[in-house]
Amino acid sequence: MYFVIFELKSPTSRTSISTEYYLALQKILQTQQGFISEIPYASPHHEDRQVLVARFADEASVRHWRGQHDHLKFQYKSREVLFDDYRLRVGPETSSDDEAGADEEHATGKKGRFVCLYERPAGSEATALPLSNNVIDLVDSSAKDQSADISASLVDTTVYQGEKDVVWISSWVDKAASVRFEQSIARTHGDAVHFIQVVRDYGKYDRKEAPEDADAAQAASVSKDGEAAKDIPIQQT
Repeated sequence: MYFVIFELKSPTSRTSISTEYYLALQKILQTQQGFISEIPYASPHHEDRQVLVARFADEASVRHWRGQHDHLKFQYKSREVLFDDYRLRVGPETSSDDEAGADEEHATGKKGRFVCLYERPAGSEATALPLSNNVIDLVDSSAKDQSADISASLVDTTVYQGEKDVVWISSWVDKAASVRFEQSIARTHGDAVHFIQVVRDYGKYDRKEAPEDADAAQAASVSKDGEAAKDIPIQQT
């Protein structure tokens, strides 16, 4: 299974516009071969930040969706108008037993290629507000003496809240660190852990790992339909 983690920052003045585009795109996405699910979450700490966690059957399905015409137009307009910033990470799910290089660093120099996506049902004790943005706070009391060592391998961490569950997304210097963290968590009924090895990590401004033809394909999709980013009505604050 392949994951797409799409974190975005959108001003509240454009929320209705971005929601309209998202709902239209969702109808198309659900008909795509290899699509499994997509769940939206919102940041409990920043009202302008959200994340979409999508699951696909394989890399080919992700590649096909990325090149779908309506999706290309959305990607272009997202970069040009809708979002202040975003970050997109893509990669396959792995198991805790899979081998992976220690302290592996991508050719672009980015660290944190190993993501632990941890989900807990909303309403459980650990998901009561206020939600901690730091996954180290999830370490079980019996393993608190290991917190410093675990934290030393943490690259970044954030938390998002959905209708049915809460998700912590953390990235680690290597696979072993992400597994060590997972083993230290005080697990609860109904929770789930996913290990993801990131193969692409890019954003609105950081395009180093974006697909080579992405920018040109997005612009071409808009030009083909005689549209432009300026055609999107933007609500002013």
